[in-house]
Amino acid sequence: MHHLRHCCFLLLILFNQISLADRIAHHDFSITLQPSEGLLKVEDTITVQNKITEVEVALHANLKIEASPGVTITPIETYDNSRSVPVQHYRLQLAQPGKQFSLRYSGTIQHSLQQISKDYAGDLSQTPGIISEEGVYLSAASYWFPHIGTDYLTFSIQAQLPEGWQLISQGDSLGDGWQEHSPQDDIYIVAAPYQIYQRKTPIARAMVYLRNPDPAIANQYLDATEHYLALYSELLGAYPYSKFALVENFWETGYGMPSFTLLGPTVIRLPFIIHTSYPHEILHNWWGNGVYPDYASGNWSEGLTSYLADHLLREQRGMGADYRSTTLQRYADSVKSQQDFPLTAFRSRHGQASQAIGYGKTMMFFHMLRQQLGDATFIEGLQHFYKSNLFKVANFDAIRRSFEFVSKRSLSAEFKQWTTRTGAPALQLDDVAVSKATTGYKLTATLTQTQAEPAFNLQIPILIQVEGESEYRRHLFSMRQRQAMLELHFKKPPLRIKVDPQFDLFRQLDPSEIPSSFAQLFGADKVLIILPSNASAEIKSEYTTLADNWARDSSALEIKWDREVEQLPTNQAIWLFGQSNTLLKTFSESIGKELFSNQKAQFFINKKPFLTATHSIAVTAPNPSNPKYTIGLFAAQAADAVHRLGRKLPHYKKYSYLVFEGIEANNIYKGKWPLNNSALHFTLDKDQATAEPPLTPHPALTDAIKNSFSGKSMGQKP
Repeated sequence: MHHLRHCCFLLLILFNQISLADRIAHHDFSITLQPSEGLLKVEDTITVQNKITEVEVALHANLKIEASPGVTITPIETYDNSRSVPVQHYRLQLAQPGKQFSLRYSGTIQHSLQQISKDYAGDLSQTPGIISEEGVYLSAASYWFPHIGTDYLTFSIQAQLPEGWQLISQGDSLGDGWQEHSPQDDIYIVAAPYQIYQRKTPIARAMVYLRNPDPAIANQYLDATEHYLALYSELLGAYPYSKFALVENFWETGYGMPSFTLLGPTVIRLPFIIHTSYPHEILHNWWGNGVYPDYASGNWSEGLTSYLADHLLREQRGMGADYRSTTLQRYADSVKSQQDFPLTAFRSRHGQASQAIGYGKTMMFFHMLRQQLGDATFIEGLQHFYKSNLFKVANFDAIRRSFEFVSKRSLSAEFKQWTTRTGAPALQLDDVAVSKATTGYKLTATLTQTQAEPAFNLQIPILIQVEGESEYRRHLFSMRQRQAMLELHFKKPPLRIKVDPQFDLFRQLDPSEIPSSFAQLFGADKVLIILPSNASAEIKSEYTTLADNWARDSSALEIKWDREVEQLPTNQAIWLFGQSNTLLKTFSESIGKELFSNQKAQFFINKKPFLTATHSIAVTAPNPSNPKYTIGLFAAQAADAVHRLGRKLPHYKKYSYLVFEGIEANNIYKGKWPLNNSALHFTLDKDQATAEPPLTPHPALTDAIKNSFSGKSMGQKP
């Protein structure tokens, strides 16, 4: 799920030039909302830290402004910002120098939802602000409150709402409003007719705001909130707010605000969200809504949050390597050379390529830093960074200084390489050989960086299986040039060598390490959807509607009927819709009967049978004529399931195959195709080699803290 935080910095942050207190303005709001009319009425008393006689403010141009006695207002100019919000600037003059003045303003704010993703992999929409009968969403981006040029804000809100409506913002409850005295960079207003559920926990109050009563799902989220607040308080430091609330939105979102998250109605009810994306949003109260990223020099918070939420929760179940492999696959599937950029240029997600870099590459950078420093020092560095920068704006340099402080070592080269360079290393293993040596055996091999860019300075994990040992030996190989010779000595014969088999290094995956997946279809530059001309009229209509919807959201998609296609193209990704698709035979042959086959009444995946009358499937395979491109088969068991599946599929991008049951399309089977022939793995003597030992997962980061958490989930796992 995508986290999108509407952070609107009004001026360039002036670090260390004036004190934090001098950069704070306090707003006392009295607000009336009339959603049926799209109307907002506000009385705002603004308090600044030093006496002023004049100040410039900016406000949404639809809001008519009035001043209190002793304040003269002069309009200056109107302009449209990058999100097409009309903004009016005013000069306010105070009759007497003072620290406080009041304004009244009212009007409508109604900006429709705009899609921001250029791909067809889900509904990624946003609005700077909307007041409607469905609900209210306002942030600094909508200029619903006067911007006066200070970097930070504190506030109190008293609200009058229609009967049955509830308003939520960051901070502490005032009964009919909210207050926040910690420095903020935004003020959010979310309102709708809500049913509220809440619970007091040892860390903070857990709350759930649902648009319709649902005690069962509310209790699941209350349990999860209590668990993850405790986990991250132990790992990082004290939670910075008095509550955390799950709030249901009226369109699909995954927003993380200070002390609450705004999730869409479908997202909330996806069974895996509560143990994947939801802790991600909770953690943003430490990174992003606790310590603020300096967007001008790179948004580090998404990657660090992904590492300590999404990755950590998988790592606790022994699946960290799988998560890192998926992250590298997303980079391979989504990022082309012309789309690449350094971490210092990442601001927010606007498509799959930016997510693969800003979330994925940043996450891998923190993983490599942890591998280099060790778990205890890494945790100490995180805690030092959090404590030193809470409610302040921090950049990559501030992160580096904290880790240098606790590790007592320079990290400038590492930070410079991974945050300011584009691209990724690509590794090739050659000339693997074993020879007798004076004291035993010598293993030699050549490692080459094959990427077009200059060589990276790498610490490459090498795992060696030695005869008679049940576990791999781990060696960290330093590589500073494009090609290097590896030489290791053993008393007993080495049997196998594996280069970075647990994906601890940010790099370009070798093609032999990448199974076909739905990410390759949703991230492709050019996609052909082939519809089944022999299907029933009802299901053809649903397939056509889904294809048209996807094509409307992406210029990369083309749609044809199977009768128009004699053979599968070799220069683009392909979707085959429907079990009766005439090109299905070619697809089945390309994947192999051991993995997939179909008969009229059933499909087989990994030799498991699924009835076509009750099960829908989605399966991927490399194009046999050009494995660079992926083919996807999507066959719904009934017309009623097509639309629902079309919305669900983008949430399963990392998988190679999926099976859904019934009209409700509940996922019952998923996985990735096996990969057994990595070019970075080598068996030295296949005739003599014994059984291959399993790879031991890295311990979870939480294992390194006192009173560590087991990571056992409460309910269904993803």
